[in-house]
Amino acid sequence: MSPFEWILAGCIAVMTVALVSGLVLILRTSDFLTRAVLSDLIFYAMLCIFLTWTLTHSTSIGYEVALLAAIAGGVLPTLSMARIISKGRR
Repeated sequence: MSPFEWILAGCIAVMTVALVSGLVLILRTSDFLTRAVLSDLIFYAMLCIFLTWTLTHSTSIGYEVALLAAIAGGVLPTLSMARIISKGRR
């Protein structure tokens, strides 16, 4: 393994720890707003792990996943978070 791959492996390890700690906190909390924010954290952590992994492993779908996640991850969580904060009121 090259030094770059070691650095990426360390980054993936840190992101995995953040993802697992977010999952544990989702299971322990009863606040719906906290769960909504942590679900975004988990989504973005999974996306970052995948995109970091694609730096050293060539895939044909890596760019499409990033583009789809930018669209789905930018618009949909914002709308759902607004609905959760306002408790369904329009």
